Amino acid sequence: MNRKTSGSTVDRLIELAHHENPAEPAPANAPASSTNLEAVSMYGDVPHELEHNPMWQSLLQFRVLLPYVSRLLEMSHTETSPALSAELKQSMGELVNSQRELKLAVQDQAAHMKHLEEEITRARELHERSVTESIEVVEDVRAVQSTVKKAAIGVAILLAALIGLIAWLLVRGFRVH
Repeated sequence: MNRKTSGSTVDRLIELAHHENPAEPAPANAPASSTNLEAVSMYGDVPHELEHNPMWQSLLQFRVLLPYVSRLLEMSHTETSPALSAELKQSMGELVNSQRELKLAVQDQAAHMKHLEEEITRARELHERSVTESIEVVEDVRAVQSTVKKAAIGVAILLAALIGLIAWLLVRGFRVH
């Protein structure tokens, strides 16, 4: 692309954007070319292949918006109005305040989560202790049960021996008389 051609086309577009009505004549120092944007081509003559390209035709429909885009670009480079600046400062202040509030809320949530984590840890330790104690109680009950069974067997043996002894004495006592 030729720089001189694109530079003059850009200058021409800027000159046209400064006019309120693109159809009114250009200033005296403007080139003799048409002031209508339709006549201004950024790429020189449009090749024959592009004339029938639907995408190119749809892009050409937006050329009417070029003066407005140019004005918007100029407005963005000029100084901002005091009202806009004050509104911007106010909204920035509101953003800072909401960010501070959000930060405090996050810190509160973090502290609350830390507290919940500590409570869960304590509950887990308490549960583990109760499970350990339950296991010890079960083992103690089994030990007592084993001891009671052994004692019951011992008592049953002694009872059987006593019955046997009484029976022997009764049998022997009846003979002696």
